[in-house]
Amino acid sequence: MTAVNLVFSAGAAFSSGDTCDAQASKKAFAKCAACHTLEKGGATLLGPNLHGVIDRDSGTLRGFPYTPAMLAYQKKWTEKALDKFLQNPMKVVPGTMMAFGGLRKKQDRQAVLCYLRNNS
Repeated sequence: MTAVNLVFSAGAAFSSGDTCDAQASKKAFAKCAACHTLEKGGATLLGPNLHGVIDRDSGTLRGFPYTPAMLAYQKKWTEKALDKFLQNPMKVVPGTMMAFGGLRKKQDRQAVLCYLRNNS
């Protein structure tokens, strides 16, 4: 298996044409896996299943009890929007039940986005 370098653009969200390190992205997603599954049709834990979350409308996963704040947010989860949300979820969507302090390092957020993109 060949290692692929994690590629970042300074100021831009990770785009689907960029490559990433599979191991680093899996490690970064481990924080998310405490509350979210990623497999297609996977279980809902404390948070919604994240399979296909990129480019999905926020608050729309059938059967998940979203907070009124998330239902009112009404945005598409583009990689740029997810990057901003992952940095500070409670600032972006005040009232969200995602009690997670966020990923302050852009490298960590981009690794999570890489994992979401490549595993759903």
